[in-house]
Amino acid sequence: MSRTQRSVINYASSLLLQVITLSIGIISTPLLLKWLGNDRFGAFRSANDWLGHLKLLELGLGGSLMPMIAIALGQGDQAKVRLTLSVGIRAYFKVACLMLGGAIVLGCVILRLVPTQAALTQELQLGYWLNLLSLIWLPLTPFRLLTDAAQRSDLVNLVFIVQSLIITGLSLHLAQVGGGIPGQFLAVLTGTAIASILLSWRGICRYPDTFSMALRPPRPADHAIQQQVRQLSVPTLLFNVSGQISFLTDNMIIAYFLGSASVVPFLLTQRLSALAQAQVQVMGNATWAALADLYADQQLAAFNAKIIYLTKLVVIVGLTLTIPIALYNPQFVQLWVGAEQFAGWQVNVLAAINAVLLGVLSLWGWCFSGTGNIAKFLPIALTGASVNLAVSLLATPVIKMSGPLLGTSVAFITVYIWWTPWLMKQVFGTPLRALVNAIARPLLIAAFYVPGAIWFAQTYPPSGWLTLALSMLTIALIFLGIAWLFLLSREERSQWSRQFKRS
Repeated sequence: MSRTQRSVINYASSLLLQVITLSIGIISTPLLLKWLGNDRFGAFRSANDWLGHLKLLELGLGGSLMPMIAIALGQGDQAKVRLTLSVGIRAYFKVACLMLGGAIVLGCVILRLVPTQAALTQELQLGYWLNLLSLIWLPLTPFRLLTDAAQRSDLVNLVFIVQSLIITGLSLHLAQVGGGIPGQFLAVLTGTAIASILLSWRGICRYPDTFSMALRPPRPADHAIQQQVRQLSVPTLLFNVSGQISFLTDNMIIAYFLGSASVVPFLLTQRLSALAQAQVQVMGNATWAALADLYADQQLAAFNAKIIYLTKLVVIVGLTLTIPIALYNPQFVQLWVGAEQFAGWQVNVLAAINAVLLGVLSLWGWCFSGTGNIAKFLPIALTGASVNLAVSLLATPVIKMSGPLLGTSVAFITVYIWWTPWLMKQVFGTPLRALVNAIARPLLIAAFYVPGAIWFAQTYPPSGWLTLALSMLTIALIFLGIAWLFLLSREERSQWSRQFKRS
């Protein structure tokens, strides 16, 4: 199967995952809010975000192993794949112990970091400590990396669908029977455990000797792999730190300044935009291994052509999804969970803008992380994270919920949008004018299209779920049709037509 076909399959599976996730979220969220309330739901989400920051103690290990596994697979070096997996298993066991220590320290101050009602403190603490059992499955992580590196994101997405169904079903049941915050953590723990086993099974069956290799004393070949991991781990760690600061601290900032209950409307208002963002980001996730193959084969002309083309597609898809979301999100939130959960137009519009911007940034970031050049991207990532955090902390007390989103927008505009293309030119020889055009042309089309879309949305407001869905679909399909005619070349349209016919 060709790289293009594999990327299309990966993207299609991701689209299915997003559709199912959206459907599950629409059904489950009102019920969870009814049975848990804003305080419990917000405290759970905030505490879960703090636990997510323990991933920094991975010390960049995953980002180091992934390109090494991908290159070994691309070269057909099965011995090196086995060695890399065994070294990864041994390293992730040490990481699990390190994370356990960090979690114990974090658990001592979690009630200060997530302010909540006195009646909920015991629930929050019990759920927090229960979640630490998930560290048992951490040494299996290299097998998940193996699946991604083998361009089988379709299998990963299928497992994530199963995980989502399990977590949602258990969350609803435990919330209904009064499980409270511990019940929500238990649901996540169960779904994560099952997903970890499923994702690892294929790799374990193919490379069953990796566990015995991990248990033996390190040999010279192991030391060589470990040395490569160390060379990549520090820049990968710093890159992950910048990502955590930039994009995963919003809920914590909201909870700290505005209270954990404010996290709920902040999250729910961004629900559709977050799904759109995930959809455009997955284009990079689905294609990074193919790009790594091109880079490893020294096919830089094909590599750059692919990047420019994908950048254009990311912007087109992002605008197709976010324009109707920005226009109709208030009606969606009202029908879904009630108008009182809508956080305002500033949050709505900034979330839609950031969804497109972060989709582009994610694709460009894969160019560096997927090819082992992550150290060169670090100055951009660290500068952008600093600007993002500073603006978020200064703006949130003043403009409330839109503060963290403004920080993301300012960082992208002042740091990423000009610095990253310049670096891509230096490292990969990417033509700047073509890259700028890939972003500018779709944005120009959108600038002419949006006023008409606003007129349509205001003139024909939806009255229910059916008319809402039809209105959003109409706005999206019209823009997609315009993009098809004016933004894709004749050759690109022919390629897509042939691909659709084959599928």
